[in-house]
Amino acid sequence: MEAANTKEIIIQLKATQKERNLTINDIMNLLAETNSSLGETTVRRVFKAGSEENDSFNYATTLRPLVEALAVYGKSDAETKLLLATNEYKNMQIEDLIRQKDEMRAQFEQRCHEYEIRMAFLRDQIELKDQRMDRKDSMIEKLLEQVLTCSHCPVVKKDAKED
Repeated sequence: MEAANTKEIIIQLKATQKERNLTINDIMNLLAETNSSLGETTVRRVFKAGSEENDSFNYATTLRPLVEALAVYGKSDAETKLLLATNEYKNMQIEDLIRQKDEMRAQFEQRCHEYEIRMAFLRDQIELKDQRMDRKDSMIEKLLEQVLTCSHCPVVKKDAKED
């Protein structure tokens, strides 16, 4: 999650805490109601002054449980269940998208690796063909030089008579 988004979430969490006049203990109780195992030290770190400038908070393990807990505060049981069910559904979608992204990244990296191997093979083949062509060019030059300088060759005698 981008740092700007994390910062905005923390600002909103703090605003909700202030608006509802919640203590850290109140928040811990709300977390317990939503079956979150977030530690008190972590909660204090999130709600301390200037924490929004810290982008080291993990959304899934730290911020999401706080958002869920504060979202259900003061709601009826039906509203709470609806919010939690909706949130869980969205979280499952997010996790599925993350899994898909990871699979696609792995496929991409595998293809890149395969293409690098293929390119190395093709470069080797080109170099091999270049070496063969150089050897053939050298051989042709030697044979041509031999033919042109040979006194017994009919081509040289014919050319010599024309001069």
